[in-house]
Amino acid sequence: MQSILALLAVTVFVGALALLAQWSRKSRGAEISLWVTLLFVSLLVLGAGALLGAARLSGSVPANIYPSGLLTVTAGAVFAAGLIGLVLCIPTLLKILGRRPGTFLSDPPVFLALWLFAMVLLTNNLIGILGFDQLEQIGAFSLGTGGRLPVGMVLATQLPFLAVAVLGVGAGIRRGLRPTLARLGYGPLNLRQLGVVAAFVAVAFAVSLGADFLFRQLQPELYREVGEISGTLFDPRGLGLASAVLFALLIGIGAGLGEETLFRGAVQPALGILPTSVLFASMHVQYGPSLILGYIFVLSVGLGFLRRRYNTTASFLAHAGYNFIGVMAAYLFAV
Repeated sequence: MQSILALLAVTVFVGALALLAQWSRKSRGAEISLWVTLLFVSLLVLGAGALLGAARLSGSVPANIYPSGLLTVTAGAVFAAGLIGLVLCIPTLLKILGRRPGTFLSDPPVFLALWLFAMVLLTNNLIGILGFDQLEQIGAFSLGTGGRLPVGMVLATQLPFLAVAVLGVGAGIRRGLRPTLARLGYGPLNLRQLGVVAAFVAVAFAVSLGADFLFRQLQPELYREVGEISGTLFDPRGLGLASAVLFALLIGIGAGLGEETLFRGAVQPALGILPTSVLFASMHVQYGPSLILGYIFVLSVGLGFLRRRYNTTASFLAHAGYNFIGVMAAYLFAV
């Protein structure tokens, strides 16, 4: 429950920032408010990183509470995130002061997007990947569930993604419902296109089996650790067939909808396929610094081409179908 409430709080905060960023295109007061908010949070993050670094140097944090190596990574990443956040505030400050015309970096939605990605990449993704072993030891990837991930938790984790995507493209400020869906790339598919999506899912799943084999052979210890995390959170065994199918459907639809709406729908048209795929892969911190991250990058590129060639509906269905097959395969063929 605490994790869900925290996610809801993050969703409200990020959603409010996204609305403020869109409003800032029309209001100087809103633009100043956005700049002050992000500057203040950047200073807080920078200060937190400095305090964590001081705690690491003084040795005041017991290793059994927070391992020293993980504390080093956390302090460095948090401090860097705060510093980058401050740097990103400079173009908007110059624009507000009238010392420089508005640029791409000072456009409020772009400014907010870059700031959020810097914070998320450094304070969550980088820490999760570089500190994977120690985070796994202290049970950080259990999300407080201690067992199979509740479907409600899956849906809650996608709310910030949806909030950033929908509000970030101007829903309610610059766009109505239909223009928002069009900007996010949602639209109909014909039977031939659905066939292409089905073929994509089949090929992606086959390739994933090869990637899993290489992972097991080349990184056996990490493979075991990642398997324990995935097995704990997403293992459908012990459920009845109908419950397993429902679990797989909700996992597929929940994760697919949030991630595809944000990454392929909102971000890819602005950044392109490759940068979006790097960001997408880095979000999967539960796989640690493993070969699977490389496979996820390749999968993301494929989903990106589906979005470019057809629409976000195609990439969403492919993502949801891939997740569904993965969970059902674990249910039907696990030994």
